[in-house]
Amino acid sequence: MSGFSAKANELLVEIYRNVQILEQNELKKQRLNISINEMHMIELIAKGKTGMTVSEIAQQLKVTKPSVTVAVNKLVQKGYCEKQRLPGDGRAVQVMLTPEGKKVEAFHRRCHRRFRSGLHYRLDRGQQHHGRRRCFVPPTLPLPAWSRLYAPR
Repeated sequence: MSGFSAKANELLVEIYRNVQILEQNELKKQRLNISINEMHMIELIAKGKTGMTVSEIAQQLKVTKPSVTVAVNKLVQKGYCEKQRLPGDGRAVQVMLTPEGKKVEAFHRRCHRRFRSGLHYRLDRGQQHHGRRRCFVPPTLPLPAWSRLYAPR
């Protein structure tokens, strides 16, 4: 791996980890009894306008159907999802968000919107500072700096 590729990979891994930590902290602040993985499953289910089948979720997440079934059952117990057998196919189960699940998904969307807007702001300022429009590579940000991206404006 070249020096640039190694550095780019290092930055991507750091960004991914920091975003996950931020998301987990936001979930804790809101006192939501939910993990990041559960949140991302809720996010995926919301993309299907009328829900998704267990098979569709498994295919999208690239995990096994039994794993999805276990996760969905936990979300049902927590009140974020509900299951319904598909008419005409007694084996297929449609998973839909409950009103509470929709609230959690909307919260997650708002967090990501704030994150993107903070990152845009930093990139725009950095590009202006360096006098470049297309070649800006953001500096590595320590976790407290990433936290400021989530701060409400």
